[in-house]
Amino acid sequence: MNRFTVLALALLPGGFILSSCLVEPYPTHEVMISGSEPGSEVYVREDPPPPREEVIVGVAPSPSYVWVGGYWNWHRSNWYWLSGRWAARPRPEAVWAPGSWGRHPNGHVWIPGRWH
Repeated sequence: MNRFTVLALALLPGGFILSSCLVEPYPTHEVMISGSEPGSEVYVREDPPPPREEVIVGVAPSPSYVWVGGYWNWHRSNWYWLSGRWAARPRPEAVWAPGSWGRHPNGHVWIPGRWH
């Protein structure tokens, strides 16, 4: 056998082991989520960080796309910034209204963005 075959055979079991690892999904940008189930609100006692200055990346893939800005998301007891992205309008006249963190007696709650 040549060196490449021996190396490939030596690394093959490791590839199978790594392919079976469970990877925790990172939070998904809200514009990619079709809707949330009633009662699925998450209340966060910690104040969200101030919004980041964000630069629009590139140009729209087509005139039917709009820039949807980033926002802070609460995931697994920590704040994570979800960067803005280009999103396709569901209909030509649709306008994106961004989500925001609102105050609630139980803490802060995410009020999702939506298309108008």
